[in-house]
Amino acid sequence: MDLPSKEKTFDFQHTGETTGKEYTGRFTVLCVLNVGQKHALSLEKTRLLGNYQNPTDDLAGLAIILANLRAKVVEAPEWWKQSQGGALIEDEDALVVLYRKIQEAEFEWKEELKKKTQKQDTNTP
Repeated sequence: MDLPSKEKTFDFQHTGETTGKEYTGRFTVLCVLNVGQKHALSLEKTRLLGNYQNPTDDLAGLAIILANLRAKVVEAPEWWKQSQGGALIEDEDALVVLYRKIQEAEFEWKEELKKKTQKQDTNTP
C-alpha cells in the first residue's frame, strides 16, 4: 500500500492581534515524524521549558507550540525563516493559528491513510 505523502502544503494568512502585521505565505509541513524527528521535538520542548519543575500553562503551551513548529515546518515564507523558529514573532496568536493549521494537516493525512486502508481491505478477498 502506498502511504499518502508525509508532507502537506497549505497557504497561510493571519493578521496579528498585537501588531496588526500580516502573516502570509505557503508552508510545507511534516504530518508524520520518524523516531529521530520525534526525539528532536521532545529535546527542543525540554530545552524551551528550561529547568522549571512546574512550568506555567503559558510557558508549557509556548514550548509545545514552538517545538512542534520547529520540528514540522519544512518550507516556509521568508518571515518565518527570519523569525528563529517563531521566537522573534510578537504576535503569539499567529503561532497558535499556524500550529492549528499543522494539526489540521496531520488530521487530513490520517484521514487519507484511513481511506487507503479501507480501500485495501475491501479489495482483499
